[in-house]
Formats: sequence, C-alpha cells, structure tokens
Amino acid sequence: MATKKEHFHLDKWFLDFVSDAGEAMIFYAAKLNWRGLEVGYTSWLHQSEALGVKHRSRMQKIHMPEQTDRQITWEDDRFGVKGTWDPLASPLQARLFDSEKGYLDWNCFQPASRVKLNIDGKILEGRGYAEQLILTAAPWHIPMQELRWGRFGSDSDQMVWIELRDEGKKQWLWHNEERIEGVIIEDDHLLLPEKNIKLTLDRSVVLESEKKILHVVRNLVRYLPGFNKSMPLLFLMADEYKWLSKGKLFQQDMPQSEGWAIHEFVNFNPPQK
Repeated sequence: MATKKEHFHLDKWFLDFVSDAGEAMIFYAAKLNWRGLEVGYTSWLHQSEALGVKHRSRMQKIHMPEQTDRQITWEDDRFGVKGTWDPLASPLQARLFDSEKGYLDWNCFQPASRVKLNIDGKILEGRGYAEQLILTAAPWHIPMQELRWGRFGSDSDQMVWIELRDEGKKQWLWHNEERIEGVIIEDDHLLLPEKNIKLTLDRSVVLESEKKILHVVRNLVRYLPGFNKSMPLLFLMADEYKWLSKGKLFQQDMPQSEGWAIHEFVNFNPPQK
C-alpha cells in the first residue's frame, strides 16, 4: 500500500534593511500549513551600535508582504513597523529542490532594494533585500548537512548566493544578475575564479547564534501538536549563525567596492556534547 503523502506547505518571506551606518533589521513573515492545520509566524531582528541585537517574534495574527507592481510593502501594527522595498535589480528565481515529496522554490524578488522604514514615526532609509520561499516538501527531506546563504550590496555590485552541502555541493550565485558557476563559498569569503573576483566578509556583528529551528518549533507545537516528532533530531538541533559583515569586493586583487552583507551558516550535523 502506498504511503500517504504528508501535506506540508510553507510560504516564508525574508526582508532586510541596512543603513549606510550599519544599523540592520531582518523581518520574517511566514504561514505554515501542516496536516490541515495552519499557523502564522513573524519576527523582527534589530541591530544597532547603541542597543546591540534585539529580537521580537510572535505566532498568529500576522501580516504577509504585499506586492504592487514591483514594490513590496510590509507592516506590522504590533511591532510599530511599516516599510517599502523598491527594486534596484531584476528578480532572480530558482528551484532549489524537487522530488516526489515536494519542492523548494526560491523567489528573490529584490536582490537589491531601496528601503524606507517607518518605526513608530521614525523614518529610516537604506538598502535591503526581499525574497520568498515556497516549500511543499518538509525541509528535513532536503539532502543537506550544511546550508550557506547570503547577500551583498554596494553602489556598484550586488551578489546573492546559496549553497547546500551534502555528499557534494549544490550552488547558486549571481553577481550583478549574472549566474556564475564554479564558485567557492565560505563563511568569511567567496571566490569567483571565472571572473577573478573575491568578496571578503569580516563577520563583525553576530546577529544570531543559536539553535533557531528548535526555538521556533517549541512555539509551533502549541498550534501543531506532534510537529516536533515528525522531524529528525539532527535537523531539530541544527546550529545557526547569522552575521552582518562589512564586505569588500576585489577583482584581479584590486579593490572594486565596499558594502554590507547579511549571510548565514546552518549546520545540520552539530557536534554532539
């Protein structure tokens, strides 16, 4: 008898903002449907030199981003946040995983954005980024021991990258909207041998360093009973690190541009203690 396919559907948005001075924010808005039950999740990470890293999150009664033409707007009355993201580059798209169990579609609507935020009446302007993930396969079915993702933006250069490491590597990287193959992606640098380009990342600000999946799932089980029991322990206990870096881009060893990068590393095989 064929096994009944487990229903899983995640619609997850990631929006970010960085000012010229390095004040950074990350906004998540997501809806998860699992076995006929639906739950919403939203969070706001705010980093500034004066306050350090602050984080707020909640379940249910969330507002998803909206698109009008190419502009993206998002607001949350309880956070006191309203923002607009206007594109500075063309959208990117890739199917990162596909199987009989489902797929993972990555829709990067704005690899680079001009962002305007209203935080309780205070106006902030800077650069940003906006993407949406549509996942119909439970993420623990995607073969990966490590995940790296990031985005870099300067006045003249934009770069976005994703890498899934398992027995081999699956990589996606765009530099100024051009897909580049055969790259090297590490936590502190990227190499594009085909273009003789190097991007260095100083990881000067730690935005997150935690078992984020475990933290989020602990809140989800109030609304999705048994959800935590459906996933492997290694996936549940993954370590996640997210950084705000000053990025420097070099071509043929000559400095080309400087800007801010937000990037992350997720280890699905953390050392056992």
